[in-house]
Amino acid sequence: MRSAILRWALGAALIGVAMPGCSDNKNDIAKGRRYAQQGNYAEAHKAFDVALAADPNDYNALWGKADTYRREGNLPKQAELLEKILGNAEMGQTYGSVVNPALEENYRKQAEQRMAKPAEAEAFLRKAIGIEKKSEANLTLANLLYKQGKDLQAAGTHGEAIAFYDKALELRMPRALRRKITAQKEVSEFMKFKADFEPTWQKVKPTLIEAKQYDEKTDTIFVTTEVEVEGDPKAETYEADADRQALAAVTDALYTLTWTVAGKERPEGATVAYSAALVSVVEKGFTKDRKPAKYSYRISLPRDAVVEQAGKIQRGEFKAAEPAAPEGGAAPDAGAAPGSAAAPASAP
Repeated sequence: MRSAILRWALGAALIGVAMPGCSDNKNDIAKGRRYAQQGNYAEAHKAFDVALAADPNDYNALWGKADTYRREGNLPKQAELLEKILGNAEMGQTYGSVVNPALEENYRKQAEQRMAKPAEAEAFLRKAIGIEKKSEANLTLANLLYKQGKDLQAAGTHGEAIAFYDKALELRMPRALRRKITAQKEVSEFMKFKADFEPTWQKVKPTLIEAKQYDEKTDTIFVTTEVEVEGDPKAETYEADADRQALAAVTDALYTLTWTVAGKERPEGATVAYSAALVSVVEKGFTKDRKPAKYSYRISLPRDAVVEQAGKIQRGEFKAAEPAAPEGGAAPDAGAAPGSAAAPASAP
């Protein structure tokens, strides 16, 4: 911003100095400058027009007239004359370092006047960026596109919202804003996937309801398993071993259910990664009056969490089965599981 101001100040100063190769109508140009500084814009234009009638490519007269338009707030006319200067190969090469910053600022100001018409504002902001790739127009445009994306997201038009977020993320911006836009894009991506996934969900939902694996009122998925416990009940590790066996079983059942929701057959040993924060242990422990002894686990998690993982399965983003560990070696990692060190360890 500071450099742009300095360049603009330089440009304003240059109009008071005769440029080489200009016409001899110095008196008319000088009068035009004085009238412009006094706020007498009509007379300023007349004076500059006299100079331009003698030499249509007089830089001082063109710049002076453009500056007069700037002073009176006529940005389109100012831009027209600045573009004319740059359109002349000789003048563009000689005075481009002054005229380009002025035109870049003009485009940004014109964009500000058109914020109520986002497409028009975007066009001017992109013109500014075309002149200076580090232009402040990047941030303005990023925020404009972000707002449009948010409006579309609120209206449920997630495909279009994603397109606006993508355009915004192509621009230069602070990291905080980039993170915010990325987060909203991910929300729209999931909501779009969820809508696209709905036919698949509707096919499997009745089966889950009948099996008491889905509660429609709370939109919650439940997984329950029960394992037969072996070993000596008096052993110190008996209960811990039972809990570990049941946890492994409920985790495996959750993976299988996820493949069912995805409408696919689960490859042997394949897993998915659930965030432990999303999984709640509803109930666990030894069942009563059962022989042999049995240990049960019942967990719950939001339907959206399962649907998200089902989408990853459909895209092939899951962990395939790993080869067995060498004898005496560590067992392969089966992925994050409910009830693990990071997962809830007790019912809410």
